[in-house]
Amino acid sequence: MTGADILRELTIALGAGLAGGLVARSLRLPTIVGYLVAGVAAGPAGLNVVRDLDTVTSMAELGVALLLFALGVELSLRSLRQGKLAALVAAPTQLALSVGLGYGLGELLGWGFNPALILGFALALSSTMVVVRLLGDRGELHTNHGRLMIAVLLVQDLAAVLMVGVLPFLAGTSAMGLAALGGLLIKGLIFLLGVFVLAHWLVPALLRVVARSYNKEVFVALAAMLCFGGAFGAHYLGFSLALGAFVAGLVLGESDYSHEVLADITPLRDLFGMVFFVSLGLLFDPASVLDHPAWALAILAAVVAGKAAIVVAACLLARFHVRSALVAGLGLANVGEFSFVVATVAFSSGLITREHLSLVQAVAAISLLLSPALFGAGGALYRRLRLVAAADEQLAREELRDLPQGCAEREAFVLLCGYGRVGRHVGETLLEDGEHFAVVDFDQGVVAELRSRGTPAFYGDAASWRVLEAAGAERCCLAVLALPDAITTRLAIRALKRVNPHLAVLARVHPTEEIDPMYREGADEVVQAEFEASLEIIRHTLLHLGREPAAAQARVDAVRRQRYLALRRRDRPDDAG
Repeated sequence: MTGADILRELTIALGAGLAGGLVARSLRLPTIVGYLVAGVAAGPAGLNVVRDLDTVTSMAELGVALLLFALGVELSLRSLRQGKLAALVAAPTQLALSVGLGYGLGELLGWGFNPALILGFALALSSTMVVVRLLGDRGELHTNHGRLMIAVLLVQDLAAVLMVGVLPFLAGTSAMGLAALGGLLIKGLIFLLGVFVLAHWLVPALLRVVARSYNKEVFVALAAMLCFGGAFGAHYLGFSLALGAFVAGLVLGESDYSHEVLADITPLRDLFGMVFFVSLGLLFDPASVLDHPAWALAILAAVVAGKAAIVVAACLLARFHVRSALVAGLGLANVGEFSFVVATVAFSSGLITREHLSLVQAVAAISLLLSPALFGAGGALYRRLRLVAAADEQLAREELRDLPQGCAEREAFVLLCGYGRVGRHVGETLLEDGEHFAVVDFDQGVVAELRSRGTPAFYGDAASWRVLEAAGAERCCLAVLALPDAITTRLAIRALKRVNPHLAVLARVHPTEEIDPMYREGADEVVQAEFEASLEIIRHTLLHLGREPAAAQARVDAVRRQRYLALRRRDRPDDAG
């Protein structure tokens, strides 16, 4: 293809993604849904205006690499260590059971050994790109279930490499396959050694040199080079592009320049990420579904119901909280981009027919279209369980089983619900000031860490009045809610007021439309994180302009009062006038 042809395909893909994203946002749907539907509309199943799918798919690989690179920068190795329980227990369990589910279904459909096993491989892998994008859009990357899902996804991506390595065995070339697997292990060691050298010597030195140049363009070029260089290096050694880009991001995430790299690479990530989602829509083939509707429905049911149940069971086996397990189970109930890779390689090796390949691609596309709705259903399902008396009783017994005895017996202490990025800062400040506090969180690692330091910590859901009662909510002087989502925060306020109607409650929110509902539930003070950050910037601006500290603070307090009052009036138009 000529350069003009490539530009034509890229322009159509971007235009379709832009239109789909705008429609999705106007309907208050995740933009991913708009991108996928736009791809279906522009592809062979719709208007068929994209002539060369391979060109768009090649461009989409850049989006995969950039997304995984940015994820690695944002998470860093330190944060990944918090998901080790998921990696050691939940992820392998989920992989084994999902492969078994897919294989059993394939045999039941009469596909035979090889196609059934390939179906198991495809079903076991979830979409790293879709899940990470959904977590990022919802601001849940650093939540307990966010770290859990990412740990499972990383193990899945590593397993995809082994799955591709096993395919020569299935194709009847076992001797060559054995040699290939041995070579793959050697290359893996070489790759890890190269990563170690880059992380400890070469990359830090490069970053220091470029940072001293004070040239933003050069810094962006370095970040992109490391991203694509890591992806190519992994591909050259036989691993996936996405895995190499992610590892490159992890290397940069350990440096002092990680935030600058993330800010510079984000526009490129979002641009090519749109192309990736549009390309998934282009691959949708309705004919394979229409020709075998029973097969398609059976596979889709195995993904949505069977795989979700397997993930939930694996997470509960790893002793994660029920809510985290449910959110992870439904959030990972899809077929991922690496499933396309495995299925395509299997087709090229003669292990499956084109009919099998098209069916896997179609079901994968449908599952990705359903992903945003399924992702949001986990929390809703958990809340419904708590409304059922028997289920609520069982959940309460699980949460109360390991609570420490004799904690939080003193009067006048702070009950801190949620010990993530915000809650940790609050707790550390209280500790430095000699204030007594107790913590409620459903992250086992956080609870164990706090208990080892002598801080009363309670494993459980802050929206459960039984857990709050056990934590001493009826005796504390203040409850601070630093929870990751608005619905849980509202339910926690309701539960706190049930246990202690006169308790002062301080809550944080992200969306402005949640401020008034929090007050209606009984919160005494609601803090919107982004707005409070802007107030601090205003205060520093006034100080630099020569205002007295007291005058600057008074001005900030006035802006705060006016803003929150205006927001509450806007959310309650009937009260105006």
